[in-house]
Parts: sequence; C-alpha cells; structure tokens
Amino acid sequence: MRISNATLRNNVMRNLHSSLREMSEAQRQMASGRTVNVPSDNPVVAARLLNLNTALTESAQFQTNVRDGIAWLNMTDVTLGSVGEALHRAKELTLAGANSTLPPEVREFNAREVDQLLRHVVSLANTSFDGSRSLFGGTHHGTLPFTTSENADGTLGSPAAVPGAGVGAINYEILRHIDMQVNIPGADLFQDGNVFGALTTARDALRATPTANIQDALADLDAALSNVLDARATVGARQNRLEMAEMRYDEERTTLTGLRSKLGDVDMAEAIMNFNVRESVYQAALGAAARVMQPTLLDFLR
Repeated sequence: MRISNATLRNNVMRNLHSSLREMSEAQRQMASGRTVNVPSDNPVVAARLLNLNTALTESAQFQTNVRDGIAWLNMTDVTLGSVGEALHRAKELTLAGANSTLPPEVREFNAREVDQLLRHVVSLANTSFDGSRSLFGGTHHGTLPFTTSENADGTLGSPAAVPGAGVGAINYEILRHIDMQVNIPGADLFQDGNVFGALTTARDALRATPTANIQDALADLDAALSNVLDARATVGARQNRLEMAEMRYDEERTTLTGLRSKLGDVDMAEAIMNFNVRESVYQAALGAAARVMQPTLLDFLR
C-alpha cells in the first residue's frame, strides 16, 4: 500500500490533535477540580450528580425550616416560663391576701401588683418573633393579637383578642409532605386557658371586701398554671423532635456531600500525573512529527 505525503501528514495531524485534546481535557479537570464539566463527559455520573445536588438543596431548605422552628419554640418556651413566674407571684400575693388579719391597705397593694402582673402577661402574649409575626397570634400578623383598655379606677380592663387573632396553626415543612406545628395559639392558652381571667379574678378578689372570692381566685390561678405547664410540655416535645431532625440533616448533608465529592471531584494527585503523562506524549508526538515530516524533495536535491 502506497503511503503518500498527504496521508502521512494527515495521520500526523490527527494524532497530534488527539494528543492535544487529551492534554486539554486533563488541564481542564485540574483547573475546574471536577471530573464532569459537561454532561457529555460522563452522562451517568452527571445524572447522579444532578440528583445529589437536588437532594442537598432540598435538605438545606428543610434544615433551615427546622432551625427556624427551633428558634420559634425556644422563644415560646422562654416566654411561657415568664408567664408561669408571673402566675406564681400572683398566687403568692393572693395567698397572702387570704389572711383575714391582713390590713385592707396591704391587700390593695397586693392587688396593684397583681394588676401589673396582668399587664406584664399581656405584653408577653403580644411578644413578636421576628418583628412581623406574633408568637401567640396564630395566623394573624401585622398588629398586636391582644388589646386592653383602662378601667376608671386605673386598673387594666379584661384583655381581648383582636378578631381573627390568636387562632390558627403555624406549620413548617420539616420533611417532604410532613408539616409540624410550632406555635401555641394564644386564644387557646390566654383566653380559653383562663390565664388573663385568673389574674383578673385574683386582682378583683384582693380588692373586694369581704375576701370570700380569694379561694376561687386561687383555684383559677392553679388551673391557669396547669395550662401553662401543659403548653410548655407540648413545646418541649416539639423541640426535642426538631433537634433530632436537625441532627439527622447534619448527618445527611455530610454523607451526600462526601458522595458528591467522590463522584465529581478530581483526585488532584492523579490529575497532575495524567497531565504530565499526556504532556510527555504530546511532546514526543511533536518530536516524531518533526522528524517524519522533515524530508522533502529539496532535501534530496541538495
């Protein structure tokens, strides 16, 4: 078979281009740090990497929801703890007022302190989580969920919920198609749970003469405290669940990130070795091409 100069030249150029392409690919992997830069590099690995990136993005969003829910529940627990302390103090003042030998002016002082405790609990019930959402406002946002008015004698009137406030669940999606409620509806706790009512009853009982209603006020305070403790127990159970979910997402992200690295990241030592090999091959190909394509008719006519 006759090998012409054109055939030899075409073979040399084709081999040089092939060697240069392999060296360029090795250099691109070193520069990007990834084994797959375009889907055509490895369609199977590219599809798996795409699925892993989707799973990591979804996991990151669920973890954000979980952390936001934990923050909400932590703040709720702290606030309910303050409400419980206010009820405990009100109970102490009411118990002191049950003593028939206590002077009326002392009971009046106790009543004034209970009135301040009521104001404090109302402010706690209106606590904001992030400046726009109320902890106990339910699905009502933008304004305070509970309003108050002043009585003619300077005491606080019965707190009332704004229409539509204090009801409704705030749910966070912590897993695909799985939601979890993070809020305690204020209407259920402070109104139906009689927290406001117990403090109001205790204050009015301390100011009344005779003090026959103080025992009823103490019973109301005990019931309100029990409702607050039940709410804190619910919050604590949800906190534990979310904390376990957060740990799970931490482990999941570590696992998925490691798998993505094994599939898509370049072993730099191996990449450098491959690049050096291809560079040497290309240099050798250039040297061989220079020797093969060097002779011409003029070389023989000298």
